[in-house]
Amino acid sequence: MYTLETGIVELLMKHNCVVVPGFGGFIGKKIPAKIDISNGILNPPSKQFLFNINLIENDGLLVHYISAKSATEYQNAEKFISESVHIWQKDLEKGKPVLIPKLGTLQKNVNGIIEFEQDKDANLLLNSFGLKELRFVPVVEEVEFTEEQSEKVVKKVNLWKYAAAACFIPIAFYSFWLPTQTNVFQSKVISMDDFNPFNERKSAEYESKDYQFSNTKINNELTIKSSEGDSIANFIYDERTTIPVRLNIKKKQLIEKSNNINQLKPRPSLPITNGARFKVVVGCFSKMENVENFKAKLTRDGFDATHEKFGTLFRIVIKSTDSMSVASEMVDISRQKGYKGWILKK
Repeated sequence: MYTLETGIVELLMKHNCVVVPGFGGFIGKKIPAKIDISNGILNPPSKQFLFNINLIENDGLLVHYISAKSATEYQNAEKFISESVHIWQKDLEKGKPVLIPKLGTLQKNVNGIIEFEQDKDANLLLNSFGLKELRFVPVVEEVEFTEEQSEKVVKKVNLWKYAAAACFIPIAFYSFWLPTQTNVFQSKVISMDDFNPFNERKSAEYESKDYQFSNTKINNELTIKSSEGDSIANFIYDERTTIPVRLNIKKKQLIEKSNNINQLKPRPSLPITNGARFKVVVGCFSKMENVENFKAKLTRDGFDATHEKFGTLFRIVIKSTDSMSVASEMVDISRQKGYKGWILKK
């Protein structure tokens, strides 16, 4: 199972608020770059985080992320988070700190209040990826100077100020250049060419290759679109990989194959989602069989349920609307009937 701590940190790099259901929420804000001339330190832009114990309502963000990363159902991810939070709360009651790597430490004080201390060595702002604090004035011991020596020291300090400004300009430039004009964050690989603004960007070139697959795995897993001499089929290698292939089959064999497929139970197709701003979601599954069973149960309880694709999962929706009040009312109705409904905002 994907760890809860890693999921929280990765979401905080993309969002300013992440709620841990039943425990609390982490809220972040961007801190601009700072120059401490007196101490000779240049701090890059960063994110500052606070912990709010009152943010305990499940907004679905963390549960969906853990579910997708662990390739498991929504209910399993929700149960995993609940168990992890229970362990955190027991450790805090015993006076033990809860450490979230790259984020910080949580611990109860003498008054029983949870205090959060952020990790000062980690920077979760994507625009400052890889940047550390820069010291541009050497630390020296205090000594007494003559008037002539003092004038020389003042001149040297002024030179260091100009040097600091000269260092800050390229740092500010590449803080904008790398995330917007290169694919460093997508590929997670950086090269010297990425630092050259005059380097011509070449588009990727791909070469098609022919692959041969054994017919032992095809059987009824092909959806065939017939043509005059050949047929196009989708080879379902696994639940995440579908490969288009061209089969050289005689017309008679193609008709027989099509007849066999027509006798199979058709797979349910996904409904076309509308452009509504709010959707009331009551479940998430990875298998279509579970989706259909859950939709049938919702139908018996009076809900008009649909489903939509979400990564490797299927999301169950009982209401799509542009009104927040209507969506909230539907959430209350679903919870009265034992469903854990929540609102997805587009």
